Order: sequence, then structure tokens, then C-alpha cells
Amino acid sequence: MPQKPQNSAISKLRDDIDELSSAIDTHKAILEDLLNRRGDARQRLNFYLDPMARLPLEIQSHIFLLVDEDSEDCLPKPAPGSPPMLFLSVCRLWRYIALSASKLWTQIQMEYLPRGSDYSALCKLWLERAGNLPLSLALCGSLNLEESVLDLLASYGLQLEHLALHVSLKGVRRPWELQIFEEPALSSVKTLFIEVADSDGAYYGNMAEWLQLLRAAPQLSRCIMSNTFYNYEPLPSQSLALPSLESLTLGKRGVPNMRGDAGSSSSTILLLLTLPALKTLTLSELDITDEEFFAFLSRSSPPLESLEMTLMYHLEELWLGPTVSECFRLIPTLTSLDLFALPGLATTDSFLPFIETLASPEVLPNLRDLKFHPPSPATIDYAGVLAMLTSRATSLERFELRFKEYVRTDYTRDLPAEGSEVRAGLRQLSRNGMIIHIGDRENLL
Repeated sequence: MPQKPQNSAISKLRDDIDELSSAIDTHKAILEDLLNRRGDARQRLNFYLDPMARLPLEIQSHIFLLVDEDSEDCLPKPAPGSPPMLFLSVCRLWRYIALSASKLWTQIQMEYLPRGSDYSALCKLWLERAGNLPLSLALCGSLNLEESVLDLLASYGLQLEHLALHVSLKGVRRPWELQIFEEPALSSVKTLFIEVADSDGAYYGNMAEWLQLLRAAPQLSRCIMSNTFYNYEPLPSQSLALPSLESLTLGKRGVPNMRGDAGSSSSTILLLLTLPALKTLTLSELDITDEEFFAFLSRSSPPLESLEMTLMYHLEELWLGPTVSECFRLIPTLTSLDLFALPGLATTDSFLPFIETLASPEVLPNLRDLKFHPPSPATIDYAGVLAMLTSRATSLERFELRFKEYVRTDYTRDLPAEGSEVRAGLRQLSRNGMIIHIGDRENLL
């Protein structure tokens, strides 16, 4: 009998709890509605106060995308303080725009030695937001990424279009040792950039390993390799054809280097390459003979438009023969020629065979832009230069003779006896419309 009041009290308490829970749910819904209405009101207020908020969402998305286009070599990092992650914490509208613009998440830079599941999960979430769009990836540091990150990158390999390696530490893992560089992981890559920042951290490997890396990217259209060398072993018997490669840079543009300097890259890999679509070629270490270069041009028959070469001092005597003219006759499409000479060539006119060859307008008939970078004003045959420019006056649009900054720009004393005539002839060509620069930087004739 005494238990009946207790049961009644329990039942009432349960009813009270249900009633309170229902009231809480109701008030939660009311509070959520109030928060949403407040957010909408703030958004409408921003519409009047913030000019950007009045822009269509498509334009706002495009503005966000412009932030990532400031530098093609500096991709955004998966960090809270850098865009597009930064956009997520500004306001609800910016977060909505950032999450809706899949293209914002197609570029990512991963640092060396990341550790922990949070980093891997963040990278995974980042790439998922990109959807099925093509990806641009930059790996920086020692390449000693944890396996979970490497596995993640391998799973997105078929979406990779642009891949960059900025390596700055010694003892790095070689790129061909990573799973992401194996076939068919790079089958969609169109741009490959490899740079070793430290002069003592250059990538060494035999030629077969470098060919393996390039073979994994059959659609490659642009390739830049800086500070990469090859062990001098017997050349592989199998060569490689890259039918889509339009631009190849071996070394840093305009930096004449010796082996061991940061930025150097050996051009001996051309001995095994066939590049029928090549339009732009930059060689900062021309360590092949003119006959070998002629063989490369012969089998490739490229529609070359721009050529930059740095002449190595130990090959000077090999670039003085008639093969120079034969090489140029294989690339009549060339419109821009840029030649550098190392200081070791200062005792002679390194450009003499080129000046004599170019004196005939039939050689490189489409040449519009010509640049010489001698180590010293004293090494130039100015009368020969004038004769060459005069013979090409109707087609050549620009000629530059650039000296280093420390070289005095008053080269009058280095001119031959007929120096005044040379100067007058160059000035006449300039008056007739040819742009002529002689000196350092913007110092003109």
C-alpha cells in the first residue's frame, strides 16, 4: 500500500521531464530561428555597408581565386592563417563562398616532415573539396613525408596536372623512390618543376633514373629541372620521346653556372631525348658538343621559337666549326636567341662563330630578338656585330649586348680604331627602328 504514492511521484516526475524537454526543444528551435534571422539581418546590413557583399557570388568567388594566382611557384599551405583556409573564419558568407568554389582547393603546398593524423586529415579534406578538378601540388623540404600523406597523394595522382619539388635539405629521398612518381601516377601531369636550393644538395642519379621519372609523365608539356646532375655511367640504350613537351629548362634562366653551383643542370640528357613539339629550350650548362646538339635537333625536328644557352669554357673550341650554322638551319622557326658566355671565355670572342653565322639572313630567317651576354666588353668584335645587324636590319627587331653590373658601361676604349664608325652605324640602325641595348641593365648605346 505505501508504494502507490511513490509510483505516482515517479510518473509525475517523468511527465515533468518530458514537458521540460519539449519546452527546451521548442526554445532551441526558437533560438536557432532567432540566430538565423539575426544572421540574415546582418547579411542584409552588410549588403548596404559592404560594397563586396553587393557583388554577385560568381564575382566574389573570382576575387577569392585571384588571391591564389599571385605566384605560380608559391602555392597555398593547409594552415589556418593562409588562404583559402583563412576565408572560412571571416564570416558566414565568406565561408559559404570558399566552400562552394572548388577551384580554390585545387592548389596545395605541403611542407617537409609533417607529422600527426591532423595534418593528414586536413590534407585529405582539402583535396576532397577540390572535387574532380585538376590539381597543382608543391612538395617542399626533404620529401620525407609520412606514409599516410604519400598514400593520399598517390590516390589523387591521376588528377595531378602541375607538380613542383622545392628541396632544400641534404639526404633527401630521390623523387623516383616515391610511389607518387611511379607509372601511371603522373599520367596527367603537364608541368614538372624540380629545384634543389642548396648547392651541396643536388639531385644525383644515373641517366636511366631520370628517364624513368620523365617516362612516368607522357603528357608533360613543360619541364624545369634546376641543380640536377647525372652520374657519368654508360648511357642507357633506350631513349625517350616526349611528344607533348613544349618547354624545357635545364638550370636557372640566365644563370651561367659551373658544376656544383645552385641552379646548374646538365644538358647531357638531350642525348637521349626526342622532343618533336619543343618550342622553348633553356640550357644553363651546355656540356654537349655542337655535333651532339645537331643530332638532337635532327631527330626531334622541333618547331623551336626560343633558345637560351650558356657556353661552357671547356667546350669553346667545339662550338667554332660549321656545325653551328648547320644547327641553326634545322630550326628556321626560331624567333628569340639568347647566348651567355662564362668568365673563362674572356680571352676570346666567344660569340664569333655565331656572329659570322648570323651575318647571313638565310640562317634563322624569322629571328626577331637577339641577345649576347659576354663576360667582358673587350671580348666582342663590334665591327662584326654591326655588319651582322646591318644584314638583318629588315627583320631583326631587338638586339641586346648585356654586361654584368660591375662591368663599366663606357666601352668606348674597347672599340677598335673604327669605333666611331661602329657607334654611328649602330645609332643609325636604332633610328631606323631596331631596339638596341648595349651595357648593363637599362643603359643604352
